[in-house]
Amino acid sequence: MLPYAWGGPLAKGQLRVKPEHFQVTELLEVDFSGTGEFDWVYVEKSGLSTPEAAELLQQFSGAKDISYSGLKDKDAVTRQWFSLHMLGQASADWQSFNHSGLRVLDSQRHQRKLRRGTHRYNQFTLILSGVSAEQLSERVQCVAKQGFPNYFGEQRFGHGGSNLDQARRWLSGGRKVSRFKRGLWLSVLRSYLFNAVLAERVRQANWNQPLPGDLFCLGDGNSVFQEPDAELAAARVNAGEIHPSGPLPGSVGRIWVESAALELEREVLATAQDTIAALAARRVDAARRPLRVIPKALTLTGVAEGCRLEFSLPKGCFATALVRELIDY
Repeated sequence: MLPYAWGGPLAKGQLRVKPEHFQVTELLEVDFSGTGEFDWVYVEKSGLSTPEAAELLQQFSGAKDISYSGLKDKDAVTRQWFSLHMLGQASADWQSFNHSGLRVLDSQRHQRKLRRGTHRYNQFTLILSGVSAEQLSERVQCVAKQGFPNYFGEQRFGHGGSNLDQARRWLSGGRKVSRFKRGLWLSVLRSYLFNAVLAERVRQANWNQPLPGDLFCLGDGNSVFQEPDAELAAARVNAGEIHPSGPLPGSVGRIWVESAALELEREVLATAQDTIAALAARRVDAARRPLRVIPKALTLTGVAEGCRLEFSLPKGCFATALVRELIDY
């Protein structure tokens, strides 16, 4: 029930009728050394989660460890890099790797492992079925210029919110879980709190405008800073250079807003103090996330099934948060 920024969907349509209607390509530039203990493989997968693909690659290669930059959708066609620690072994015979849902497109030897969050952008190609480009053209132009609220998408919270329910039960019960689930559930809780703050700013129509005391992010969200000159801050936000930020709660750090922005966040999160304290107790670092995303190279074209959207987003941003501003899917 998150509020919309631009008046709500323009039409009913369908997203992801087929996996190939939702394509994601990780944009990662690496100068490979050609030597070292790591096999890097570039894969295309469909019908598999990133951890499931990782397990298949590791079993095939016999690698001690495997890593990747980010999680990619399961019900989609996605392309991304993995690195496998071969511990002095020769490279696996990747040309003979065979799986119906996983293809190795390229392989390289390298001296370093691939770490989480290394890529900066994802390229999306989406087919929206049952709607025409004419229906969406004006709204797409608006989003291309002014952006959309940087909500965490529904897939972060699981089917019917199941991940959020499990995260809350785990937080109250304290039972031991795997490292993967612990990280997932902590992320789900912070995502929910961020969405709550962003939703209130959308309701107040200041999600894309600076409030007194705001902290700002550069376009990709990697830098957080203050801009004491209010006129300059407003000009830079309107130009799309910087974005107001919202909280990813955790342990207290020097990243808290002031004045009107602080009052808004305190009011929204007043009933979540136990959750925030639990996040801090588990040594989750507080952080900030842009409230707005302006997609790169957003284009809309008509196709037989409906229309095609192409664009790039910074890592961690959800294409579904853009699509929901266009259609009810």
